[in-house]
Amino acid sequence: MHGAEYSRIDVTNESKLAPPVVVVLVLNDPGEWSDQVLEGLNNQDYENFQVLVMNRGPSSNADRVRAAIRDATVKHVPNAKSYAEAANAVSGLVEGAAFYLFLRDDTALAPNAVSLLVEEALESNAGVLGPKVLDFNDTSRILSMGFVVDAFAVATPIVEAGELDQKQHDRVREVFSVSGHAVLVRSDLFATIGGFDQRIADFEEHLDLCWRVQIAGGRVLVVPTANVSSLERMSALSQPLRRRHSMRHRQHIVAKCYGWVHLVPILILAMVLSLLEVVYSLLALRFRHARDVFWAWGWNLLQIPYLLKARRHISRVRETRDRQIRRRQIGGSSRLRGFLQGQIGGDIALQSIRGRAGRRVTQSFASGPRRISLIALSCLGLVLAFGSRHLLTQGVPAYGQFAAFPDPASLLSEYWGGWREIGVGVTGIGPAALGLLGTVGWATFGAQELLREVLILSLLPIGMLGMWRLLKPLDFIWGRVVGTLLYAALPVPYNALVHGRWGTLLLVAALPFVVRRALEAFSAPNYSSESRGTLAQSASLGLLIAVVAAFEPMVFITALAVFLVVALGNIGVVTASNYCRGIVVVSLSVAIAALMHLPWVGLLGGSEQVLSHLLVRSPWEDPEGLADVLRFAPEFYGSAWATWSPLLVAAVPLLLGRGERLRMALTGGSLALVGFLLAWCSQNDWLSDLTRRDVMVAEGSMVLAAVGVCWCAALGPSAIRLDGPRASSLFRRGCVLIGAASLAVASAVLLLESANGRWGAPTNDLRVSLSLLDDRDIGPSYRVLWLGAPEVLPLAGWPIGQDGLYAATSVRGHPDIRHQWVGAPADSDQELLNAVAIGLSGNTVRMGRLLAPFGIRYIAVVERSAPSFSSGIDRPVGPRVEQSLGSQLDLRPLAADPSVRVLLNESWMSSRAQFAEPVRLAGLDEPGELVVTDLTSGIPILTDRRSAREQRGFVGAGEVLVSEAFDNNWRLLVSDTILTPTRSFGWAMRFDSPVEGPAVLWHVRPDSVADRAVVQIVLWLVVARFAVTERRRVSEAELST
Repeated sequence: MHGAEYSRIDVTNESKLAPPVVVVLVLNDPGEWSDQVLEGLNNQDYENFQVLVMNRGPSSNADRVRAAIRDATVKHVPNAKSYAEAANAVSGLVEGAAFYLFLRDDTALAPNAVSLLVEEALESNAGVLGPKVLDFNDTSRILSMGFVVDAFAVATPIVEAGELDQKQHDRVREVFSVSGHAVLVRSDLFATIGGFDQRIADFEEHLDLCWRVQIAGGRVLVVPTANVSSLERMSALSQPLRRRHSMRHRQHIVAKCYGWVHLVPILILAMVLSLLEVVYSLLALRFRHARDVFWAWGWNLLQIPYLLKARRHISRVRETRDRQIRRRQIGGSSRLRGFLQGQIGGDIALQSIRGRAGRRVTQSFASGPRRISLIALSCLGLVLAFGSRHLLTQGVPAYGQFAAFPDPASLLSEYWGGWREIGVGVTGIGPAALGLLGTVGWATFGAQELLREVLILSLLPIGMLGMWRLLKPLDFIWGRVVGTLLYAALPVPYNALVHGRWGTLLLVAALPFVVRRALEAFSAPNYSSESRGTLAQSASLGLLIAVVAAFEPMVFITALAVFLVVALGNIGVVTASNYCRGIVVVSLSVAIAALMHLPWVGLLGGSEQVLSHLLVRSPWEDPEGLADVLRFAPEFYGSAWATWSPLLVAAVPLLLGRGERLRMALTGGSLALVGFLLAWCSQNDWLSDLTRRDVMVAEGSMVLAAVGVCWCAALGPSAIRLDGPRASSLFRRGCVLIGAASLAVASAVLLLESANGRWGAPTNDLRVSLSLLDDRDIGPSYRVLWLGAPEVLPLAGWPIGQDGLYAATSVRGHPDIRHQWVGAPADSDQELLNAVAIGLSGNTVRMGRLLAPFGIRYIAVVERSAPSFSSGIDRPVGPRVEQSLGSQLDLRPLAADPSVRVLLNESWMSSRAQFAEPVRLAGLDEPGELVVTDLTSGIPILTDRRSAREQRGFVGAGEVLVSEAFDNNWRLLVSDTILTPTRSFGWAMRFDSPVEGPAVLWHVRPDSVADRAVVQIVLWLVVARFAVTERRRVSEAELST
């Protein structure tokens, strides 16, 4: 045989009586020990074996191998990602072998090892056999003699590693798994079960192999008389990395090898044990361990398609039932048993909480920086929890953008179904946010209210974590404490909470991460990320921006501002190649994020509508002057003088800093300055005048300023310690006094505001006051018309006139989160807006008749974000609107809370109606004709509402009016007849039913919607998988070093 030949190797030899054996040596990183490994192969006394070396290393070692073993075959497989992949290649390279002996490159065979293993295999008819593994440097010590395994795939060694070898274990025994140093496998059995699982590594692949061999009817033995010696180089790998892989692979093996009857209860028990392990790890301050337990389940969820395929293969080769497999396993949980006994269970130390956690706490408090950070973060977390106690126990009311979440199926249908109940209905794909919320809701098993609470109340802590990570490169731990504390003490998140601005809270959570990623992209000093590729960084940053943009498009504006400041701040600081690389990364990230939303953006309309969607965000409180902007507009938080303190803290490094600290402080200050300028210019309409379009970006710009101020302030402690001695003593002491006092004031304000328990947020919402509107899924179909300022409306809408009034609709009651995204008004929506505008103009006293064709039964005029008995924002409508509504003859006021006026449209018509007598509908497309036409005789039909896209009921012969925007994809099935729509009122639909009988009205999803949704979902999955995979690869590389 010649190593350069890649044809199949035939090892059959009829002249030899011994069955042919192929020794597969997987060579990864040869060293000084490799000569002894090769010598052990060359000295074997077995007469019929061949050596196949699979070289995974970057360079060929063929000459070195053939110098020791003349007839060895060497295959260079540098692209093999794992030991399993390289070993599996033997099936395609070898013919006629009876056995494969898989050998690690740090394991040397005794001269008679192959003979003894084959002899026992023939005598016992075993499928897998392993030798006794001795220490390479001290052959009097045993490393391994196989393993027993519990139901959760946790392997426990039969012999304690390092035990003195006195032949006390020298008898052939059946085990559940052998070690992976040297493994003899029957070739036919290896082919039957499909070889090693290439997704498993770090010796766990041999446990998986032995398990599947037993399922296929084979036996697993250890032959102690056959000796090998091993360096056990796996112990040199990072313990956290091995632990992470082991957790993933054990669950992978369990999910794959058990039948369904045993799998379900074992998985439930495994989840319970994992939960207990997470709780213990958190108590013991082992946060990485808790993260690894959590992500082990996540990793296996991503492997579901492969697991299902593997399970089908195993079911085809199964010869042994799970009941028999379980008898070969040990009872209970090895890890739990080790924990209760205070010993090592599995591959990690799970000792008693008193011992382990006590030592970890003691060690944490013994080291200065760690003690400081632990105390500071713990105190800050307690203050936030105390200040949010009523929100945590009583829930967050539904006001502003904090709308209620429907069930996951409704969210996904709104995204995927092709029909949205916005305005008078719109065809097309929904925004990505609905798909994301529906997916997460499905993953949380429909716990929508809990999900909503988490997605609101966790945003500030996430932002604090982001600020902590942004400040990680600082050389003084107190700087991180100051920056993070100040970020939590600014009025911005609490004002957003009072206003119900979810988008602003999302910016609070995301912008620190965006700033850090931008610095890493440019490889700014102390923020280098050379281990990550350009595309990987772009995908990661693009994914972050895309997720936030799904809920708050303003992130594009703030991200561009961040990129501009970082790019200008690093001119001449980083190398030209790193600077160009940073420009490419940030440009690609914005392009990727925009591309991920392209299907939804395409429904907004032209460039004018897209720019309006980006630039016209939530209105901000009118500041009294520039001072209010610089103090972050403390409307509901703090006092006028106390909120100057953050700026005073941030001034310290600008006054004392030198060198790199001054440069970083100037970069943070520039970021704050850009944020303040954007907010001030936007609030004074200077940006609107400059661009000749509406621009409202003040509230989001304040978050940008907040990040810059805190970043700048965090450099104060370093500037005082390192650069302070260069300044005069009086000046230094003055700066220190002002900075410390200002920080103390900011902290005191935070403590005082926490006493409220809600941070000033409302205690109730309008759902209680407007319960009479909510008649969901029962009775006739109707709409509610909402009028008011956008700050207090519980849904997104469109402007009406020049009075700051907005209009929107919901179906059968109070809106939910699905009504927070509206595009440009379609022609049919414009008809509604025109009718509202005419009614409010004072030119008619029959506004109800104008609104009747739209199915509007109630009009809710919202003047406050919360009920009158709760704190909230007041935005009364103008006197002209009040006078116009009060003069209408067919709008009757109903008793309701003073914060919202409810009017009943006495001229209303159900949005699914028929008329007992013929009514001319085709020509009623002019307001003048509608005002003189009474439609109250319409009979409600199709009252059994199954979803927005399907309603059922009984219809009679004649015209069926459907008050939805005309769309050819609607169908009406009456008896056995399927009808298509024609236009009514110039914008709505009607069906001509030839007969009476049970009917179904449904919407057929257009193929274009499905195509767009599939493209968008695939794009999101590709970007997410690429970003997560690259990040995990870098994290594992850092752990291994």
